[in-house]
Amino acid sequence: MSFSGALLEVIRITVPIFIVIAIGFLIKKKNIISEEGVGFLNRLAYNIGLPSLIFLIITNYSLSDIFNIQIIKVIYLTYGILILLPILINLAIKRSGKTKGATIVSSFRCNMAFVGFPIILAAYGDLAMAKASLVVAFLVPVNIIATIVIFKFYNRREESIRVGRLLLSFVKDPMIIATISGILFSYLELRVPEIIYNSLDIISGMTVAIALLSIGASFKFVHLKNDFKMVSYISFNKLILMPAVVFVLSTFVFKVEAIDRNVMVVLFATPLAVAAYIMAKELRSNHQLLASTLILTTIISALTISAWLLLFKFI
Repeated sequence: MSFSGALLEVIRITVPIFIVIAIGFLIKKKNIISEEGVGFLNRLAYNIGLPSLIFLIITNYSLSDIFNIQIIKVIYLTYGILILLPILINLAIKRSGKTKGATIVSSFRCNMAFVGFPIILAAYGDLAMAKASLVVAFLVPVNIIATIVIFKFYNRREESIRVGRLLLSFVKDPMIIATISGILFSYLELRVPEIIYNSLDIISGMTVAIALLSIGASFKFVHLKNDFKMVSYISFNKLILMPAVVFVLSTFVFKVEAIDRNVMVVLFATPLAVAAYIMAKELRSNHQLLASTLILTTIISALTISAWLLLFKFI
């Protein structure tokens, strides 16, 4: 494939996705949707749309087609590196505890579901999407635990972390439920009743649009100029360093198949997750820094993710 042909193919994949995100921003700016409406879109996509999509896609494949223990090794080792590195760097940075905590969380939390899933689905199809669903399912517990622990430690708040509530949040998480249910159906070779399948298919059809619109509607540019240098540093960690670590580990250390490598790199190249911003507000961290990071990483990721997809066309 020629470079121009590959470039046009990548543009056809990524540009429509980021156009829909931009439409979400315009909808919010024109007050077509309220702040409460933005929250509703997020909840609708996360609790109903994405779980429906994940369940249907996983049930279309056998477990042996989508599960690879090497993938789990890569994602956990990457998380360890990308959490430890900012912690060490923060030792030399003179910032408030809340800002340090927000910096660390921003460096490893990725919007794999809302941004990663649509891109992987468009670029590589259902099988890759099923693999991506497993990756996200394995990372949800790590995301929740690490985010809460880091925010609380750097905020120096006195209340203890409620282990029972954490465990309950894992059990009740819609995407984990959908993934586990899909795996069971796949492993046992159970057939989803046609009426239920068609109903979920209708619901999943709206998922990508709702997820992308909710990201754009969450943008607040007012905070971006307040700490541009720190946001730029975080953006480098997220969009350049993190996927590069995944690429090196998956290619040269664990030597996984190309499709598995591509899925992981794209997932880890996604911008900051909206959920991290919401948790920062609830746990009284520097949520303004996360709001700025959300905007800048989403904008820049249109270029960086496209660059990764283009690279994969030639290696």
